[in-house]
Amino acid sequence: MTSRWVVEVAPRKDVPVRWRTFSLAIKNQGQEIPEQFPEGLVSLGALRVVEAVWAQEGDGPIGRLYTELGRRFHLQDDKTLDAVSSALEACGLDAKLVSAAGDERWEEVITSSMAEALELVGTEVGVPVLAFHHGDEIHAISGPIMSPSATGDAALALWDNVVALAGIPNFFELKRSRNVPPRFGPSPT
Repeated sequence: MTSRWVVEVAPRKDVPVRWRTFSLAIKNQGQEIPEQFPEGLVSLGALRVVEAVWAQEGDGPIGRLYTELGRRFHLQDDKTLDAVSSALEACGLDAKLVSAAGDERWEEVITSSMAEALELVGTEVGVPVLAFHHGDEIHAISGPIMSPSATGDAALALWDNVVALAGIPNFFELKRSRNVPPRFGPSPT
């Protein structure tokens, strides 16, 4: 949901976006994975593929690849390697890059990406992590978590407020219980 919000807001606020990888499967290694998340290993494989694409292609296709992966994983409920292959093809990328899903060497790159995020926000967080550049400073925050994704003027207002809160060094957390399941909007473009 947060990625859809960022995709909507970034062009309207003229904000460049660099997508990074973060694996809850790696972060929570050694902990029992709840039954509702058996796809953790496919998700980790998808992140390995994202890193392989980045190594070959740079930042350019990564946002679109995340969109296509999200479409398949969340909207079509297809959390298979075939979905990852299909996402690659939809982005005009070599579907053979799906082989990176089984290549553990990409975990070092994912772990490095995660370390950079956790250095900014601390270790007591999950995803998403947003980092905002203000001149030479970087302000980061974990969240926001929303359902459904904010759109229109509400998306812009939320952006302005999240950026403002991230810039306050002694601000740590706002939270309320989730009272709705994830509600995905229309298929992302």
